[in-house]
Amino acid sequence: MSPRAHLGLSLTLLGLAGCTCSDKAAPDAGPVDAGPAQLTAKEPDDGPEQATAITGSAVVQSNLGADPSRPDEDWYALSSALPRTVDLTVSCPPGADMVLEVMDEGRHPLAVVNAAGAGASERLPNLSVSGRALVRVTSAKKGAGGSYTLTAWYGERVPGFELEPNDRAVDATPVPLGQAVSGYLAHPADQDWYRLELWSAPDAPDAGAPEPLPEDDAGEADAAVVAPVDAGAPDAGAVAEARTALRIDLSAVEGVTFELSLLSEAEAVLFSAKSRPGEGLSLRNVGVRSADRVISVVVKSAWVGTGKDQTRGSNATTYYTLTVAEEEAGASAELEPNDEPSKATPIPAGSYREGFLAPQGDVDYYRIDVAQPSLVKLQLSGVEALDLVLSAITPGDDSRKAPEETLAKANEGGPKEPELLSNVACSSTCYFRVEAASRKVNGKWVRDGENATQSYRLSATVASDDGSEEREPNQTVATAMPLPLGNSVRGTVYPKKDVDYFAVDLRSQPVKTALKATLTGILKVDVGLYAHRVGDDGALTLVQTADAAKGDKPEVLRFTAEPGLYVFEVRDSKNRESNFQDTYQLTVETDGD
Repeated sequence: MSPRAHLGLSLTLLGLAGCTCSDKAAPDAGPVDAGPAQLTAKEPDDGPEQATAITGSAVVQSNLGADPSRPDEDWYALSSALPRTVDLTVSCPPGADMVLEVMDEGRHPLAVVNAAGAGASERLPNLSVSGRALVRVTSAKKGAGGSYTLTAWYGERVPGFELEPNDRAVDATPVPLGQAVSGYLAHPADQDWYRLELWSAPDAPDAGAPEPLPEDDAGEADAAVVAPVDAGAPDAGAVAEARTALRIDLSAVEGVTFELSLLSEAEAVLFSAKSRPGEGLSLRNVGVRSADRVISVVVKSAWVGTGKDQTRGSNATTYYTLTVAEEEAGASAELEPNDEPSKATPIPAGSYREGFLAPQGDVDYYRIDVAQPSLVKLQLSGVEALDLVLSAITPGDDSRKAPEETLAKANEGGPKEPELLSNVACSSTCYFRVEAASRKVNGKWVRDGENATQSYRLSATVASDDGSEEREPNQTVATAMPLPLGNSVRGTVYPKKDVDYFAVDLRSQPVKTALKATLTGILKVDVGLYAHRVGDDGALTLVQTADAAKGDKPEVLRFTAEPGLYVFEVRDSKNRESNFQDTYQLTVETDGD
């Protein structure tokens, strides 16, 4: 409710409360509300000493001189014995461009309003008056002036509303965590600061570690890969910083593109986001350090357009509502910003994180740290109305001008369906990315999926790499997993069009070697086995093929191999099916063993 509406409602309720209707005698109506005082400004009023005094709601008739050689300015002094808010509006003479400026008693500018342009009124709602405040009215155009009206509506301070001016940390409006607050971006340069005390020192939350995976979330993985790895002690030089996740919701205002920032007490930017034009923001899992017991949330209007067409919107009649609250996920929440590998949210082995893809274009990075060669299995739950993509990546390196590289990607399902990456090789620190899938809209590929109300869960299982399981990625000669003769390895054909390469090195053999390769079948997928010889230039030459069997029937290859390097390829022979649950087994041995 605006301060003016609040004032009107209060007066109405007071009137109703005093009514005692009777048929015999007309009640005493009491003093009649005469409305705002009608005042006329008198010259000279070009300084604080001659300012027109306003002590309550008033409509002031005034005149701004139009002599370009002597620019006129009119001063007003607002005062109140008790804390009040004042809604200020100044009308505009024809052809003028009015400027409304608020100062403290030392003439230091606190707020400058010049939003509407020539011929339009300027407004500043929710101006805090406790004692005395100075207001100066001028014209931005020399030689433009004339008669105008300044209206000041005094009202009680409305709980849950900002107090202007609040465009500095020192003037920030205090807001309890979890309580909504409303405000106006009344002019393009307006910015609203809010101060939040997150927690007191004795009650500071222990961020701790994310919860371990529930037993029913671990799936039915093979016993050889379910034993979690001891990740070892963290690097003594990198102290983990306890953080807590916040939820920030900002309602939409017509004509305004929001820019929201989260700042530390030292005014260092912890997080920032920009809305789409005329839309609000719903930000999830915004990470703050436990050391940041006091933060500021700054709401302002963002620049839109380019070059000379850049503008910032404002709206002095529609207020927004801001809510900052602690996330329910607690220590298991992702921690924004994590939109690049250097800010990746850590996932301890055998645990999980809960995250949101919001706003549009959000990308979440995660990292897993291990102390020995390991295999990582990641499970990503589905989300309503979102088609998720899960990728294993290598971070870019600016010093070598190397871009980020995608090593493995899972996008098997559609909206609401889960994704899975199995047996991703990890020797120290590995990085993973969660994002919305691209889709074509009006001929353009966009990533516009978002869901700020339902979280996804990314679960991580880590197991020792003992050589019995394939290592992803392994779809190229360079990444082919070495397979000694006589050994067996298990793997999956997942996702669709997955290709697994295994390298058998016979370059040290003095003579030809008779080989037998056996591939067990799996349900749903018609597996194919293909033997290639690797040339000196890295090119592959197909030697033998076995892809006649169907379903879970095995495939067998027999051939005599010249000394050299060979690659055995396993894939769906039709390149159209996958199976994340069942594993094949490949054994390459000398024929006759």
